[in-house]
Amino acid sequence: MIPIRPSKLSLELHANARANVPTMIWGPPGIGKSDLVYQFATSIGAKLFEMRANLFDPVDVRGGLKVVEQIDDNGVPTGEYRTRYGVPEDYPNSNHQGPVVLFIDELPNAPKATQNALLQLILDKKLGTYVLPPQTVIIAAGNRAADRAAVAEMPTPVKNRFAHYEIQVNHDDWCHWALQNGVNSTLIGFIRYRPQHLHVMDTRENAFPTPRSWAMLDRKLPHMSIDKESQIVGAAAVIGDGVAGEFITYREVESQMPDIDQLLKYPSSASVPTETSVLWAVCGALASRADAGTFASVIKYAERMPPEYQVVTIKDSIAKDKSLGRDTAFLKWAQVNASVFL
Repeated sequence: MIPIRPSKLSLELHANARANVPTMIWGPPGIGKSDLVYQFATSIGAKLFEMRANLFDPVDVRGGLKVVEQIDDNGVPTGEYRTRYGVPEDYPNSNHQGPVVLFIDELPNAPKATQNALLQLILDKKLGTYVLPPQTVIIAAGNRAADRAAVAEMPTPVKNRFAHYEIQVNHDDWCHWALQNGVNSTLIGFIRYRPQHLHVMDTRENAFPTPRSWAMLDRKLPHMSIDKESQIVGAAAVIGDGVAGEFITYREVESQMPDIDQLLKYPSSASVPTETSVLWAVCGALASRADAGTFASVIKYAERMPPEYQVVTIKDSIAKDKSLGRDTAFLKWAQVNASVFL
């Protein structure tokens, strides 16, 4: 499979949904497969139903059996009893109106028999007498054998029912997501500075950096102790030892940053750092503060930075707030810098 970055995979999900083609997303743990599916469901206004395939036995896929009394054409009980499958609660109601996303997570972790039991549901959107709602989009996800995640070989008939994609980590996409979701600007600046640390899966270690673990660290940062040793220990528990020490050292760079409020107030005269790590920290801080009222100042200051930092600052600002792409100051800057920006 040709690896695909998250922003491009999002486009494929929309195309597959319109074409009524089920999607299978492959990738290592923590890369954001589930988040991408949730974001897609939100983007189309769909109600999402999630089933963890690895928790289902083959007989559970069809549902539990119950004994029911038969009713004749006049609605009168006949005294005859038969068994009927009850619909699992993870499935949407057949009468649901509007778009639905059925997300089958951890599909490769399910036994082959369970995967085979899902064949009819995936291809025909029905299982026995149960029928999925008309506007159902089916998306599955799971880890690869190379990820040492106890996956089972996917049977060929199951494979052939999906469009397959291998998601690839991309620091630009992650930084744009982080800006839109209020992630600490220091984290964003660090990933810009050291993009190779966004995802380093080491199956020999308990903790290692992934997009998921960086988001966990973002939630933890406000609650960490103030002394450096404790911060390194706290960060290492989430992202691993080596990267934790480098990140905490990078946090100290913030003390060398110019005051962002003063920078936005005096963009033509505020000092511009020369240290690489400080410049990346400033990029993250500027983008996180960019809005309709500050963007002209952000651009004026960015114009005094080396070209690569200008581009990152302005691209990240617009990724956070797409309306800034119509700002007069940006349009003027883009016209002058088209060769490096486009």
